[in-house]
Amino acid sequence: MIVLIAPADRVGVVSKQWFQIIAIWLGVALVGVFSVFTLETQDIYTVFAGLAGASIAIVSIEHLISAKTKDTVRQQVYVSAGSFAILGVLTLWVLLS
Repeated sequence: MIVLIAPADRVGVVSKQWFQIIAIWLGVALVGVFSVFTLETQDIYTVFAGLAGASIAIVSIEHLISAKTKDTVRQQVYVSAGSFAILGVLTLWVLLS
């Protein structure tokens, strides 16, 4: 499914990959915030490390199962960059609170 929101270039096309990327980011954010409020400080960073690895692994497993190799690396970069940004903000929140 491709929705055209601008001229047909890489930036202007939203594909179903973005829905998967945003879903992974939301999962990372939800589990990260939940862990901040429920775990001890030393355990939070273990969960954050697991979330960082799991976010990239989910993309790899999805592409392995579906046998689609198109834009695998690009999707991994977007997922990992977004996940690391979310976890970075949550880390600053933990350190400053």
